[in-house]
Amino acid sequence: MLAVPAAERPELFATLPDPVRTPVRWEALVRCHQTLFGAGRPSNAADWPTAPAALGAAGRWFYVHLFLLALPRALEEQHRREVPDAVVRDTFADVGATVVSYRRGHGTGGFDRQRWICRHFRGTLHRLGRLQFERAVYDSAVWGAAGAPAGGPAEGEAVLDVHIPGDGPLSPALCDASFAAARPFMARHHPGGRYAFAACHSWLLDRALADGLAPGSNILAFQRRFTPHGDRPAADDDVVDAPALTTPPAGTGTGRAGPGAGAVPVWSRSRQGALRPCAGAATSVACHG
Repeated sequence: MLAVPAAERPELFATLPDPVRTPVRWEALVRCHQTLFGAGRPSNAADWPTAPAALGAAGRWFYVHLFLLALPRALEEQHRREVPDAVVRDTFADVGATVVSYRRGHGTGGFDRQRWICRHFRGTLHRLGRLQFERAVYDSAVWGAAGAPAGGPAEGEAVLDVHIPGDGPLSPALCDASFAAARPFMARHHPGGRYAFAACHSWLLDRALADGLAPGSNILAFQRRFTPHGDRPAADDDVVDAPALTTPPAGTGTGRAGPGAGAVPVWSRSRQGALRPCAGAATSVACHG
């Protein structure tokens, strides 16, 4: 379910905490589990530091141990909301993807994206095809803006943050399908929220990329879905991100945003920031790596 590569599993399971053999680590694991699912928990990331280097492999795998412990409860909530099994599988597979990234970056097994993966287990983020969508609210301070934009989301309004997994082409057709699926999915599985805008915080929205890419590239097609907004760059652990706003066209495979029936404005973040209405989209994703 978590898609941890088979080659990493022996060390992962060999370092699992135990209440008798490793009571300190076990107690820490239990407390993190309580924080993850406790009342009044934050909507996105918990403030969890990386485990001390002195713990070695046990520390590098600590947060995967946490998510293994949390999986039954997280699955129970997904099933209660009748989220399709394929969406659940694709969403939680992000754990394995971050393990692969850790191996590539550090040359050893481990995991260090605990703040990011909290969203998946709290049920605020779902992967729908090529893109991930997270329930959030618009906050002008996060965007480095003086206030909410004219024609855009109001301060504190529910929005969908769009995240871009790095595991495949960002083709217009795949993105169209993800945006088209987002609003019906949220209405079905998280009723009560009205998501008229989507927000995306990603370095892929940096307008400077146009200087080195062909006009027909997938990245520039994705950028054209958004209108810049705000002036504060965002950053994650992998790349420097930034703000913008957008929505994709319904029933087109070009990836070019444009007006149409049922158009919904979507926000995203680029280095300059941007805003643009797009037909058929109800959400946008923030890239966290």
